[in-house]
Amino acid sequence: MWIRDGSLRALENILIGYSVALDVHGIDEKPVMWPDGPFAQWVQSRFGWSMSAGWAFAIQAHAEGEEPLEVFFRLLDEYRAG
Repeated sequence: MWIRDGSLRALENILIGYSVALDVHGIDEKPVMWPDGPFAQWVQSRFGWSMSAGWAFAIQAHAEGEEPLEVFFRLLDEYRAG
């Protein structure tokens, strides 16, 4: 996936836009990647991280030297395996 500035925040914004577009067009799909959606709730529950600034900020703040996008995709795989 190509993300213009390579940031996790950019990806979060793309996914928020996707969720808004679904809603605007009346497509009934659960917004899993919304800042307070199921993925964020899972991350918060699993790690105890604050989600007040969204899941992207939380992951970036706790990446501990790893590439935040790599951490995100690893966590997303864990979430989906669930």
